[in-house]
Amino acid sequence: MAHLRALRQELLTTSIEPSGDRARSGLTAPQVSLIRSLVTEGSATVTELARRLSLSHSTTSGIVDRLQARGLVTREADPHDRRYTRVRVTEPVHGYTRELSEGPYGRLTAALEAASPAERKAVLDGLETLRALLAR
Repeated sequence: MAHLRALRQELLTTSIEPSGDRARSGLTAPQVSLIRSLVTEGSATVTELARRLSLSHSTTSGIVDRLQARGLVTREADPHDRRYTRVRVTEPVHGYTRELSEGPYGRLTAALEAASPAERKAVLDGLETLRALLAR
């Protein structure tokens, strides 16, 4: 039963951290709001983010600094006007949002696709054995 509980928990857990650490992310509500804004509305300057979130520029800049230190956002020069810097989410954040939208089956499918043929066979054999035992 411990294995089944652990498997269920692993399938239902996603990670926003670049390290893949599935432990509690520890993000604050304003950090989550900023990330959500970037994911749903796209990249923005700190000033635009401050307006979106109804926060001061300095508070928003501090939030961006902390998220950038964690590898969750980057600052890049605006390609159309290099005087401005735009904030974007990093690939781990995009992966996290994909994981959320795909749900546990997406993670399971990805794990099985990455497995070797021998590992897939071992999983299949184990599941078939478990189903046979439960059918008795």
